[in-house]
Amino acid sequence: MERRTLLSLLSIGAAQFLVGCSSGSISPGQPTQQRTPLTGSPTRPVGQPAQHPAPLAAGASGPADQGATVGSVSMSSGPALPPIPPPHPGRPKVVFQAPGQTRRIALTIDDGYAPEVVAAYVAFAQRSGIPISFQPNGCYEAIWNQHAAALRPLIEAGQVQIGNHTWTHRDLLARGRADADIRADVERNEEWIQRIFGITGRPWFRPPYGSHNSHVDGVVAELGYTNIMIWNGSFGDSAVLTPEQLMNEARRYLQPGTIMLGHANHPTITGLFDQVEELIEQRQLEPVTLDTMFGTSRATG
Repeated sequence: MERRTLLSLLSIGAAQFLVGCSSGSISPGQPTQQRTPLTGSPTRPVGQPAQHPAPLAAGASGPADQGATVGSVSMSSGPALPPIPPPHPGRPKVVFQAPGQTRRIALTIDDGYAPEVVAAYVAFAQRSGIPISFQPNGCYEAIWNQHAAALRPLIEAGQVQIGNHTWTHRDLLARGRADADIRADVERNEEWIQRIFGITGRPWFRPPYGSHNSHVDGVVAELGYTNIMIWNGSFGDSAVLTPEQLMNEARRYLQPGTIMLGHANHPTITGLFDQVEELIEQRQLEPVTLDTMFGTSRATG
């Protein structure tokens, strides 16, 4: 990538960082407090938690609230999405790796505050056919809404899955967060997912920063988010990495059974898609969505 292009991408990402998303996000560079996980979840997820922008003004909204167009690509004439099912509350289960012995992996990509990186991921999914599970925050709707029409055919085909990562990306264990506030954060994101992508995020929920406990898990499980999605591998791209650093993380963690964490926030990954795809092929890994890996379904939620 030319130096001028890289600087341009970084400046755009920095601008998004300053515009912000959540009024309670952790300041850049501040480590997330280690949480006590449920039995069976890792003591600390692999990789560093994402650091996120400063907050939007209260009540700020993106184009979707004014009835904005959701993309320039025409909608697919392929199979229709199933009717959106009602929530199915249940007991929460923390998931951080594939079940059993398998060569399957799940690429799970969070956030999405850099327009060029989101666009590059969508183009990569279209070009490669590789299944991806996206967990966008609705406060970045102005970016994601532009790609809804391109993503819907991939969602219909089962190649792309959308999970819930909350609207604001605020730490669920932040001091003073009431259960009602957590529910509203999750439900607002679910409403946006349904309206823009035509599908439910249930039963998959990724807590911001991987920060959760049994109480929070129970709150979101009451909303039908019974699968709490953590990870056991990461591109390490919650901060800006060099291409060499990112590929070192990819080679370390892209192994059979990995739930791989990535972010649509920094541009380094956009120049490495071919190398990541080649690595997956060399290791004879099988990328799948979380639905495929765990036998869940958008039709049942």
